[in-house]
Amino acid sequence: MMLESISLGDISIAVTFLVGLIGGIGYLHNSLKKWITEVMKEQMEKFDSDIKDINDRLDKVDLQSCKNFLVRCIADFENGQQISETELERFYEQYEYYEKHGGNSYIKQKVEKLKAKGII
Repeated sequence: MMLESISLGDISIAVTFLVGLIGGIGYLHNSLKKWITEVMKEQMEKFDSDIKDINDRLDKVDLQSCKNFLVRCIADFENGQQISETELERFYEQYEYYEKHGGNSYIKQKVEKLKAKGII
């Protein structure tokens, strides 16, 4: 009985409404997604910058600690103190790390002199 009173025009209006509603929801979804992505990108740029700064500082601290260890060992070598084979291995591990990370200064000169004298 009710179906008899529904016309093609009514169906057309309902379909148009549904298409418009779905399209509108899709547009809002895409707009919201784009906005959230932009906001997150801005926030992440700050985090990325902060993380890079922290990593740079950690690399510097790590290299400085390595240099401190090497200088301490070199002083022991120059003072004639005996060190174990394990300590010597650790010295060379740190020295290799130092060279790979840009270390090329007085430490390298000292090590070369100690090698030439046969101390290490």
